Amino acid sequence: MTSQKTKQILERNQFSFINLLRLLRFRLYLLLITISIVLIFGLGFYAASPNSYQLNTVLLVESNVQSGNSGGLGALAQMSGVNIGSANSDQAFLDPKLYPVIVQSKPFLKELMFTKVKSEIYPDSLSLFKYLVETKPENEIIKFLKSPLSILKGTPQIDESLLNEDSIRGKYAPLELYAMGQIGKRISITTEGNLLTLGTDMPEAELSYQFSKMVRELLEKYTSRYVLEKQSNQVSYLEGQNAIAEQNYRVAQNLLTRFKEQNQGVVLESLRAREQNLSAESNLKFDLFRTISQELELAKIKLNSLRPIFSEIEPPYILNRPTAPKLPLTIAFSIIFGFFLGLAVIFLSYMRQYFQIHKSN
Repeated sequence: MTSQKTKQILERNQFSFINLLRLLRFRLYLLLITISIVLIFGLGFYAASPNSYQLNTVLLVESNVQSGNSGGLGALAQMSGVNIGSANSDQAFLDPKLYPVIVQSKPFLKELMFTKVKSEIYPDSLSLFKYLVETKPENEIIKFLKSPLSILKGTPQIDESLLNEDSIRGKYAPLELYAMGQIGKRISITTEGNLLTLGTDMPEAELSYQFSKMVRELLEKYTSRYVLEKQSNQVSYLEGQNAIAEQNYRVAQNLLTRFKEQNQGVVLESLRAREQNLSAESNLKFDLFRTISQELELAKIKLNSLRPIFSEIEPPYILNRPTAPKLPLTIAFSIIFGFFLGLAVIFLSYMRQYFQIHKSN
């Protein structure tokens, strides 16, 4: 009876709303089977997924730089005859678009890769490289689809003593690229003005907390290095010039002292002129040494004032439960996806039957 009604509707093209509902009711079993299959697959995907503990740290990126050189620092510079230039606050900030680039760069990921962490499945501290390569915290189904033969391979054991983290190389081993890729996928950054949101996740609660702190500290280090590189070079240059000027002043002072000691009580115009020349040279070199010393101190002050400050608005904390995977979300998604997939299956089955009917006619 049902097949006859179905054939009649398809043969006469009677696709009213009521008839469409009847067609759906006739093959409702296909919809239920599809939803069940998708739900079973979704639960299997859920069971094969490792726990994920995601942390979001909100940071306020500021600088203690002051514009205009106003106040005591500017007055000191003017009295000393030294111009330290304008300290524009823009110098202390990177373009927010650069933060995601920094955390995904190979040097940044490599430094994180060799950082020691504490895991609940290892008795001693180990590098992130060893942890990620040996545990491979990924979904088992996805791992199998990527490499079906991986199920036949054993878990690689990494000897950390053989790793040379200080080597400078133009290429990386496959396991190193895998570890850096895993680390990169577990870091996300969003910026809004001076606010920076740092997202990290790991398969263990304590490890996730450690990882978040590590990324934040290393990001501060790299950001400070990029911002302060020019001023740091200036300080290094002045330190070298200051050492040379101090040495020259000491030499000139020693020459003047020895000359006076060797010519005590002797009154000759030539010796007096010689003493005046040595004294003038010593004073000149002392003035040069003092000026460079002042410039060095002011450069150090400016270097410190340009250093960006990362203030925690929302600090990381150790989570009590994993943030993913979520069973209710998995079930809901599976049912919805299975419902629409089931409708597509029913539609295709009727389309096939429709073409067969009209082809025979």
